[in-house]
Amino acid sequence: MSTSRPRGRPRLFDKDDALTTIQRIFWENGYSATSLDQISAETKINRPSLYATFGSKKDMYIKCLEHFAEMMGKRTEAAILSETDISRGLEKVFMQAMEIYRPKASKSDGGPMGCFVTCTAPSEAGADEEIKEVLKMVLDKIDQTMRETVETAIKDQKVQPKQTAEITGNLLGCLLNGLSLRARSGTSRDELELTAKAGIEQILA
Repeated sequence: MSTSRPRGRPRLFDKDDALTTIQRIFWENGYSATSLDQISAETKINRPSLYATFGSKKDMYIKCLEHFAEMMGKRTEAAILSETDISRGLEKVFMQAMEIYRPKASKSDGGPMGCFVTCTAPSEAGADEEIKEVLKMVLDKIDQTMRETVETAIKDQKVQPKQTAEITGNLLGCLLNGLSLRARSGTSRDELELTAKAGIEQILA
């Protein structure tokens, strides 16, 4: 009695771990400056296997954008739901973001990172419609989450901002994105956190 043998070689790497490494490479170097040879060397996956698993370089980049956006969306929702006070909930959202945008290390702030999406996609969006659409989707989602949070707080009479819920949400989104760029430029974690707290207070006033 013969036994059938599986076709092809089994994958010898973890897809999620590889995607995390690819994201880090794009994050540190930007899309244009990242080469497939560099991705292959750092993931220790040959180019044919990379293509078979993730597609082209742009496919890899878009998968990383979507993965990061999904992760940040889940963290934001969990942080907001964990607090009954809107200011504390938003502060938690921003503090968690600062941990990613400007990670602290033993000797320094861990190097400028910023938001993976807003710090790498804008330079590519002008020439690539697909990347532009992903960037717009992420920014719209941030504003929507902030707006819905403010709308709920207004309905529950926990806050009465001077602006509409839509404008207030947009301002909070702009604050978060601005802090991401500041993080990328090397602004310290402490300064980012102080600015975030002051900005939230002013926007909700």
